[in-house]
Amino acid sequence: MNAKQFARCAGAVSLALALSTAYANDTTNQSRPMTGKEKATAIGAGTGAVAGAVVGGPVGAVVGGVAGGYIGNKGTDANGRVTSTESPRTSSGMPSDNTVANAQNALNSQGYNAGSADGRMGPNTRAAIMKFQADKNLPQTGALDAPTLNALNAPR
Repeated sequence: MNAKQFARCAGAVSLALALSTAYANDTTNQSRPMTGKEKATAIGAGTGAVAGAVVGGPVGAVVGGVAGGYIGNKGTDANGRVTSTESPRTSSGMPSDNTVANAQNALNSQGYNAGSADGRMGPNTRAAIMKFQADKNLPQTGALDAPTLNALNAPR
């Protein structure tokens, strides 16, 4: 890499970092604070732009920024937390954190140890679901599918 390419790459990295962090932290010029999902999108775009600039220069910065922004937006929930690919899917997509927390509360109240009702599908929750499903003669998927949610009688 010659000095001219290095300068362009460094400029693209600096610009991407400056814009993404400024956008993610800007609360004074907006009518409302950013949601976690918006921050995750901005941070994903900035990180992708930096990575793209390092690998492919200014064009890589643009491609990386778009890809990072998309991944930052689609890979997070409304609060900006990373959504796990291990979470069960229903016909409408991922169950909300509230659905999982409500199921955890219902499982705990019925004697199944799902752990704390944190809205995350962890190993304790999955094990409690499977035990519940076995006791109720449901298919033991470990997922919060419609039959399991109906049997739990938990709010969705």
